[in-house]
Amino acid sequence: MNKLKKHKKLLFILIPVLLVVIIAVSMIVSSMQTKGSIQKPTLSLRNAEKSASAVVSTGAADKSKTLNGHYLVAENEGYELYLQDATLSIIVRDKVTGAMMESTVAEDDGKSNASWAGFLKSGVNVDMQVSNTTQQKKVDLSAATVAVTPITGGFTAKVDYATYELGYELTVLLYEDGSIEATIPEASIYENSETNKIGNIYVYPMLGRTQLGEKEGYMLLPDGNGALMYLNDKEGRFGSAYSQRVYGSDVGITESYVLSLFWNKYETINESEYILAPIYGMVHSDDAMAYLAVITSGAEGATIEAYPNGAFTDYNWITAKFLKRTLYNEPTSNSGGSVVKVTDRLPYDISVRFFFTRNDDANYAGLANTYREYLLETGELAAKADEFRLRADFLGSDRENWMFTTKAVPMTTTEDIQTIYDELKAAGVTDLFTLYKGWQDGGVCSLPVDSYDVDGSIGGKRALKKLMDEAEKAGIQFYLYTDALRANPKTANTTFNVIKKIDTRLFTEETHKEVYESYHYLTPSRTSELMTSLIKSLNKNEISNLALSGITNTMFTFRYSGENYDRLYTAEMYASILEKAAEDANLVLEEPISTYWKYTNAVLDMPVKDSDYIFTDESVPFLSIVFKGVVPMYSDYVNFEANKNEFFLKLVETGIYPSFYLTMEDSTDLYYTNSNDLYSSKYSVYKDTVIEYYNILKEFNQLVAGATIDAHEILADKTVKVTYSNGAVVTVDYEKESFAVAVNGSEVMSYKVGEAE
Repeated sequence: MNKLKKHKKLLFILIPVLLVVIIAVSMIVSSMQTKGSIQKPTLSLRNAEKSASAVVSTGAADKSKTLNGHYLVAENEGYELYLQDATLSIIVRDKVTGAMMESTVAEDDGKSNASWAGFLKSGVNVDMQVSNTTQQKKVDLSAATVAVTPITGGFTAKVDYATYELGYELTVLLYEDGSIEATIPEASIYENSETNKIGNIYVYPMLGRTQLGEKEGYMLLPDGNGALMYLNDKEGRFGSAYSQRVYGSDVGITESYVLSLFWNKYETINESEYILAPIYGMVHSDDAMAYLAVITSGAEGATIEAYPNGAFTDYNWITAKFLKRTLYNEPTSNSGGSVVKVTDRLPYDISVRFFFTRNDDANYAGLANTYREYLLETGELAAKADEFRLRADFLGSDRENWMFTTKAVPMTTTEDIQTIYDELKAAGVTDLFTLYKGWQDGGVCSLPVDSYDVDGSIGGKRALKKLMDEAEKAGIQFYLYTDALRANPKTANTTFNVIKKIDTRLFTEETHKEVYESYHYLTPSRTSELMTSLIKSLNKNEISNLALSGITNTMFTFRYSGENYDRLYTAEMYASILEKAAEDANLVLEEPISTYWKYTNAVLDMPVKDSDYIFTDESVPFLSIVFKGVVPMYSDYVNFEANKNEFFLKLVETGIYPSFYLTMEDSTDLYYTNSNDLYSSKYSVYKDTVIEYYNILKEFNQLVAGATIDAHEILADKTVKVTYSNGAVVTVDYEKESFAVAVNGSEVMSYKVGEAE
């Protein structure tokens, strides 16, 4: 009995203890799960609202009025829209000039095979994914039943591929502003077959197509700042085409197969620029007719493809290819075995709006102006104070290996920056814009950052706050910089809050450096938590200026807790994060995609040209024309440009402001750090260059302050002419390495690179 009593007493003691332990463990697990939990974004990008000007034309269909086998389906004062039911082919005719653009090829002279002939003749085309085979099948409208219903301003068409048990609905509308929008709602797509699925969809891929060199003009590519591909006869020189994913590649899906109908014969060797804007265009110079295509829904799943004549056909054509599914390899063992799988269909509406221009606006500058007006009208771009400032960024500290740990390598302390500011002020350089990198505890590679915790090697919290206060008094715009995407596994716990690729493997970004070999990507939900914490900490210390990178131009598919999340989800989450952050902080974003332009006070690292592919003919400042006079743009760093004279003139031509990356100490001190690619940054070396750039470019920008670019012309002998809305005309001569500015016909400024004024 005594033993039984003792056991009972022991149980009374142990049971509460066990309950406490169980509750504690459950709370820890719950905390871990919460930190990595997947939250729903507070806004949706999948179904963009129509702009205020999207008023549908009232002209009714008239089958008695025909054009090249098409009948009139809608019209307004400026344009007519013609349709051919069976092929969904359209013709857009300008009533003012009589010019027109066709969307299909009626007769191909028998040069194309059956698959190609069907593609050329169809307004909409599908790449069909059959099970998990690696070759998708072309399916054109000759295999479908098309039922057209005229509606006010256009038509709807129900497309059924009975043989393949799939289909969709297409709606095409002509608006009063002359634009035409083609839409395939996600809800209209059906797939009843277990094996036949939609892989990719092309909506009017041949609109404005030309054959060989029959027309003068070019295709506009959204590569970098902008690029042109001329419509001249290429004489079979190219067996490949331009094909780039809008907003960059998807690191969460490692594609083992090229899922394009038109395999690129040659690999590109130069690193491509991001596609920051979901646009493309076609210009017929001899007809003075052009269009700008804006992807108003589905950009996250789109690829821009531009084919010069000779690349598979005799036609020049440009389009958006909408990826609905992708193949990927999923490992079946640790020894390297894998199986090919197909992703689920991406659930987004497809919508492309074609803005037509004529006469003097039928060129890339006119299309850029049209795009600016559209962005401002829809609120996708917000006008900011666009005043000239020279960007002088500083690296605070990095780390190098030391015995069994790492030690700080301070490069530019807060006192150093104040000294530099004082010296530049004495030289007349006062209008400055600064990002401070590597200010956080642990240096520039210590990621993520969730609080105002300053590295002691650069001066600490109080010293940095004092510097920022002094900078504000001096009129200097000073921003703390951080990467909101990456996590360093050596400086942070990355067990629960980082992404896995869709093949279930942890995504690792290799640095190829000695101190920190790799980074992981945070889940969007974790980024949201960290951003909230960081901004709260900054605000507590009366700091509001924050510069962000990483999430500004990256979106991906990932797997978390057994579920897959597509890149549309990532984009929506990042937009929600930035929208919330912009309420409590002044944001500037590094090379942001168009979805986030409304949240930034400046565009950082704006490319001055394109990727220089072999099949592009000319680099043009399309995005610069969109932004100039509306939002300030800052260039990549002057330090690392091989041809600084040409780069200087590009800044004049594009209206982009100069950027320098500076350190007080010599960059050789970074040899054993992850920043060892910062090979030339010492302030004393660049001081005179900074002062020269400031003086010349400030004087130039004062002449065009607040003005937008109305026209941009490429003249003979490597000369360009830029016309501003205030009447200033800038002529840049790359051969003579000089530029001149005239106002009302009188020259008011001229400068030759390398010579004193």
